[in-house]
Amino acid sequence: MIIHDTQESVYTTTEVAEITGFSLRQLDYWARERMIMPSFQQAHGSGSRRLYTVEDLVQLNIVRQLKKHNWSTQKIHKAIETLKDIMNDANPLRNAILIHGKGTIFALSKTREGERILIDALSTTGQQVMSFVLETLLEEIKSTTSALGIDKPIDADDAPVEVAQMGGREPCY
Repeated sequence: MIIHDTQESVYTTTEVAEITGFSLRQLDYWARERMIMPSFQQAHGSGSRRLYTVEDLVQLNIVRQLKKHNWSTQKIHKAIETLKDIMNDANPLRNAILIHGKGTIFALSKTREGERILIDALSTTGQQVMSFVLETLLEEIKSTTSALGIDKPIDADDAPVEVAQMGGREPCY
């Protein structure tokens, strides 16, 4: 681990391989294919090295969880590419929660307008499955609890988000 001037911990590809259990070859391939790219430093030719942040390790953990549930690298890559297009974000796993279901991967993400949407990340168009505005739902809950005399502060940024795996045993983040 390297501590950079900004006091941010960064990790070499070798360290990331040790931490995540992915091979150096997998990490190299994913970076070249722009699937999961190190956000601190990209390789710039022979002899240079990639440097990953903790945020990158979280994204790799998401991929590891999907692979643990027998999702192929190709399907995961397709889901990430679909999310990149829909979210207009080069690193969509930073801002989306992935949920695997039977035969597909769903993504809960936020649009530029602040609306949270559920997307089928493996459909060719990234078909929207469900749309709701979390903030509106929280306001409705506040109103209802207030009317019932059960006033507890709820803040959209502090609200817990629970993700249930469809048909399953454990959440996949």
